[in-house]
Amino acid sequence: MNTKEQATQQLIIDTAKALLEETEDIDKITVRQIAQRADVGIGLINYHFKSKDNLLSIAIGDTMANIILNFSKSDNYAELDPIEKLRELLKELYTLSDKKDNIMRFILSRDIMSGNMQTPLHLIPLLKQIFGNKKDDMGLRILALQILYPIQVTGLNRDAFYMYSGIDVSDKEQRNRFIDNLINNLIKS
Repeated sequence: MNTKEQATQQLIIDTAKALLEETEDIDKITVRQIAQRADVGIGLINYHFKSKDNLLSIAIGDTMANIILNFSKSDNYAELDPIEKLRELLKELYTLSDKKDNIMRFILSRDIMSGNMQTPLHLIPLLKQIFGNKKDDMGLRILALQILYPIQVTGLNRDAFYMYSGIDVSDKEQRNRFIDNLINNLIKS
């Protein structure tokens, strides 16, 4: 792919991300709307991404990866020890999930069904800071999944999670207590 194609592809992704920020209902975003806003033809979107769902999955995945990346580089959290950084990161991810409920359900179901395992990999550097040489790469990968699994479950079905755990993740205080327990249990293991 040449530089111009890459730039066009990134423009389309950025346009989809902007539309995702503006809407609560992912089903209302259309390929035509994305094409008009990006000033490209619909065929170009289909050529690069094959479907609207693929494009939106990439855009949302990019957004989540950027949250994790920006979080790890932010001066706001530089003073925190790695365990506290992890707690704050989870709180931010849950807040995103809470604000964009329909979008999170969409991306989570797509990621799980397609076997996309990129999101947990973004946690590995932070987990390495926490555990140093005490855990090998496989151990860190398993921990990353254990951390993200509850976010995925609550993102897909909050009611089922509430019925199972008695925790209402829509309530910030309950959600923060849950995150604290999750991290404490995993770090002590």
